Amino acid sequence: MSQRMSRRVLLAVGVVMACLPVSAVHAAGADPTPPGLEEREVDVPVVNGSFSKPQVAPISANDWEQVYGISEKTPWYWGTTGGSSTTAGVVVAAGQYRANRGTDQAVRVDALLTADGKGLDPLKQLKTRLWDVRKGSEVTLTYEYAPTVDRTCPKAGQGAAQQRKELPLEVRIDGKRNESWKVMVPKPEFDTIQTTYGPVEARKTKWDRATVSFKAETDHPEVAFVLPDVQYGETFKYPVMAECHPMIAAVSARQRPIEVDKSRRKSDLPPAKSFTGNEPSMSETLTTTPDPTRALKECAKTTNDCKFTLNQRYSYGYYDRPRPIGEVYENCTFSESQASAALRDKRKVVYRERSFDSANQVAHTQFLDSGSHQGLVKDDLSRDVTHAEPGTSAAKDADQADHGKAAVHFAAAYEKVRDQPWQWSRTAERDIDVVTPKNHASWVEVSAARERADGHYTVTGSDLNGTIEPAVYRQFITYDGPSRITSDRVFQRHGTLSPTEIARCKTHRPLPYTPAEEPVVPYDPKDTDVKDESLTPGTAVSKRNMPPAKK
Repeated sequence: MSQRMSRRVLLAVGVVMACLPVSAVHAAGADPTPPGLEEREVDVPVVNGSFSKPQVAPISANDWEQVYGISEKTPWYWGTTGGSSTTAGVVVAAGQYRANRGTDQAVRVDALLTADGKGLDPLKQLKTRLWDVRKGSEVTLTYEYAPTVDRTCPKAGQGAAQQRKELPLEVRIDGKRNESWKVMVPKPEFDTIQTTYGPVEARKTKWDRATVSFKAETDHPEVAFVLPDVQYGETFKYPVMAECHPMIAAVSARQRPIEVDKSRRKSDLPPAKSFTGNEPSMSETLTTTPDPTRALKECAKTTNDCKFTLNQRYSYGYYDRPRPIGEVYENCTFSESQASAALRDKRKVVYRERSFDSANQVAHTQFLDSGSHQGLVKDDLSRDVTHAEPGTSAAKDADQADHGKAAVHFAAAYEKVRDQPWQWSRTAERDIDVVTPKNHASWVEVSAARERADGHYTVTGSDLNGTIEPAVYRQFITYDGPSRITSDRVFQRHGTLSPTEIARCKTHRPLPYTPAEEPVVPYDPKDTDVKDESLTPGTAVSKRNMPPAKK
């Protein structure tokens, strides 16, 4: 089929689609559900929910020794902004008289409330976030809990008060509590076993399971474990020793995701959000100023590992709202014959589509006209990402350059999943044969095919071969650009003239002033002075230089 015929077929399809019922148009333009996303309820990955990092290695083969390994270590990714200084928990080693979960580990909960008992202690927190859970989703959180296995927890006798007692354990979602989210952990019961060192106390842990159900009130809800009341004593209250605190293990979650919100325009995408560890990111230089694109800056650093994950559930293709392109032709012909009165014309229609992204919109609105990839230069592109077209010069702003470098990772991840390269911009030309009936107007509209890609960057620093908890940054972002998967819809439209246009058709053709008699100075073609002061634009008729009347 020739190129001209292809274009005519496209136009015909566009007109037919314009006449279909709304339900049929939606069905024809709907994208199939990506594989594996048909389930009503799906798993939610919990970062280090098994508490496998870091691994603790006891120096003794005896299960009842080194309950916490060679030294006490906190679980990775369960603090505030990364690092162990804010994580209130200790990893319990694997073993029969330790975690008693086969080769899996557990964590002792040391997170406490503030002195007034209302909030989480900012320096003693054991929390994570359920990444990619959106506001409105129904979530079910499951975890297992058990009393301590540390035999150094004081018991009654020999002048010591009883600290081996039943203790409450709460789950708080975004800092909020609910009585149904609390469990009572039984008091620890130890056995006496015979060892080569004599009789010692040891305990084979029995784990119980708890479930918390809630509706997410924010994106990426925060889940925290806390001990609300850990005191002993009758007359005077003293805090229970950490060795007596209960343990948790196997934290997992499932969600019933909220439906995709397709109401946002490409120029008003969902705001980008950046996290450092489990906290909203702050500026690298102004530590008290929020920075919604901090992770993009970290992604641009060569010392960090950066990858993009496409969220297929919230990514989709769609047709943009139709918009007119080119001129409107109006046929004011008054011929009796419809056929002879029709006007025929050929015109070239040119239109352009470009990309948008939520990071530029939330932080640098002035970059919107430049497109998401404007910060790219040739040296930023790897050889396998040739479709991300670089600019001819470096970005005008350092932040814009960081966004462009991060976009390379996005483009590569998108192509890997969709098997089509991302298209940053596109210019299209159409040669159209136009037929405008009598008393009608004709014009061309385009409904551009676009792709919306939702996902996040995960930027990880060095862990020094597994010896330290690495810094982790996450950038949640939405891209919106021209589609390579679906063709644009181009509509050749015509309709009756509006009352204003009909009134215009009935007016006389505008003419310049024509004198009733010959001018005094006849027109001389050889005269190089072609300026006619009498027809200077804007000159009132009453003030024009009129030739004198004959006497």
